[in-house]
Amino acid sequence: ALEFERKTSEARAEVYRHNINLTYNSATGVNYPFQDISRRPFPDWGVVSMNTHLGRSAYHALQTSLNKRFSNRWQGSATYTLSYLKNADTKPFSGLEQLTFATAPDLGGEWGLSADDQRHRMVLNGIWQVGKGFQVSALHFTLAGIRLAHTYGGDVRGTGANFSQRLRPNGTVVPRNDLIAPAQNRTDIRLQQRIPLGGRVSIDGIAEVFNAFNRPNWGIGTQESTVAQFLQHTTAQVRTAQFGFRLTF
Repeated sequence: ALEFERKTSEARAEVYRHNINLTYNSATGVNYPFQDISRRPFPDWGVVSMNTHLGRSAYHALQTSLNKRFSNRWQGSATYTLSYLKNADTKPFSGLEQLTFATAPDLGGEWGLSADDQRHRMVLNGIWQVGKGFQVSALHFTLAGIRLAHTYGGDVRGTGANFSQRLRPNGTVVPRNDLIAPAQNRTDIRLQQRIPLGGRVSIDGIAEVFNAFNRPNWGIGTQESTVAQFLQHTTAQVRTAQFGFRLTF
C-alpha cells in the first residue's frame, strides 16, 4: 500500500518569558539595563518570570508511506517526510503589558524557521519470521540535520536573565536558528527466540542492538563565546545493547 498525505497545522504555543521586570526604549527597541532599578516596572522585585500563550508555530509536511502487510513470514514499511517548521516566541513584556512597538529581533517575536526544523526524514523497518519461533526485526532511519538555536552566549543586553543571548559584543545579532546539525543515520536490530513451555506458556529471549553500525551521529557546539566547542563535535551516539526475556501464559 502506498499512501500520501499533506499535513498543515498552525498553533498557539506556551512561551516562558525569563524576565518581564524590564522597560524598553521605544526609539532603539532595546531594554534598559536590568541593573538600573529605577527603570524596573516593579523596583522592589528582582527577576520576574511569566508563562504566556502568545507564541505561534506552523508545520507543513508531505508525508508518504509504503507498506507491505505480513505475508510469507515477513512484512516491511518505508516512510518519508518532507517538511518545515516555523515559529515565533512572544514579543517582550514590560511588567504585565506586552510591548506595542518594534524591538530588536533577538528580544522576541521574530518569525522564522524553528529550532528542531528538519527538512527530510526517512524510516525503514521490517520483520522476518524465520521459523521455529525465531524472529528478526530491524529499523533504520536517516535524517537530515536538525536546525539548532545559535547563540553568542552571556547576557550582553543586560536583561538579568538568559532569554537574549544572540547579541554579540560588537553590536551584531546572531541569526536565529541558522545552524544545521550533522545528518544522522542509525540502525537498530532485534533478535527474538520463542521457546514453548507447554500449553499456552512460552518464554521469549530478546536481544536488541541500538546503532548497530556504531555511527557517531555527532552533535555540535552552538555557543560562539565557547570557542573551543563552537561548531566542533561535542557529543556522539555509541552502539548499545540490551537483553531480556518475556514470559507468556
